[in-house]
Amino acid sequence: MFGRSSIIAASAALAITTTIAPAATAAPAIPLSGGQETAAADDDGHGFFTYSIDGTTFCWTLSWQDIDAPFAAHIHVGPRHVAGPIVIGLDVDGVPGPDTSGCTTIAADLAAAITANPNGYYANVHNAPFPGGAIRGQLK
Repeated sequence: MFGRSSIIAASAALAITTTIAPAATAAPAIPLSGGQETAAADDDGHGFFTYSIDGTTFCWTLSWQDIDAPFAAHIHVGPRHVAGPIVIGLDVDGVPGPDTSGCTTIAADLAAAITANPNGYYANVHNAPFPGGAIRGQLK
């Protein structure tokens, strides 16, 4: 049987370990809509995007409604109302939907940049009727 001092020592070690361990950076749910796109988009389409960054691991969930099935989704660099280049691909091709998730490894400098300025990036969902983007939302 464990003595009181053993339990206290184990509790203290656990507290130190959990305090030192790095935590993932998680963002709230980001609404996606056609109205946020810079070009013609799906006016009635909408969805949600969430993500977390833990070191160089970028994990995400994506859901969509009232759009044709996506063939691609990405994270782009660019402020609101500006189209920018792709920085992270999100594997959605062939997903029957209406939701999917995944994780990918990204460069440490990109992870730091997104964490420091998430509003400088956006999630974009592409489909056949709107290959430039059906729905979009700025990261938070």
